[in-house]
Amino acid sequence: MGDAGLHRAIANGAPLADVSVTFRAGVDGVAATQLINSIADDFDLHPSSYYDDPLCRIGSATKEALERLFGWRLQRVPLPRWDEKAQKYDGFWPDSFKWDTVTPATRYPEGLEVLIKSMGFSQPGGRQRAVVRMTPIKCV
Repeated sequence: MGDAGLHRAIANGAPLADVSVTFRAGVDGVAATQLINSIADDFDLHPSSYYDDPLCRIGSATKEALERLFGWRLQRVPLPRWDEKAQKYDGFWPDSFKWDTVTPATRYPEGLEVLIKSMGFSQPGGRQRAVVRMTPIKCV
């Protein structure tokens, strides 16, 4: 399907979410990535493995795509500033935001439930800067 939706979002100034997807054991990561990328133009996984794990991919998505495809609702919130010396949060970084989950992902598009083991998003957080947070999804 391409990534025209991501380009439109960027052109309109919309923030994107960096996502990570882990496929189930035995899944062909290349084929699964191509299938996922074919279902929406505002959700795109990078074709290469992440951390040299053939079952893991990273990508970008609009918050609308995450809600439409997975029922995952996000909101942007200010990024807290960690004071290393004081070992506490001290306000917020100016013009810096992170994603918070309003409603966790609740579903996969038809056919993807057998491919995806878990998904989440990557963002700075507290003292663990830029750590990938993998959140398993329980499909209903």
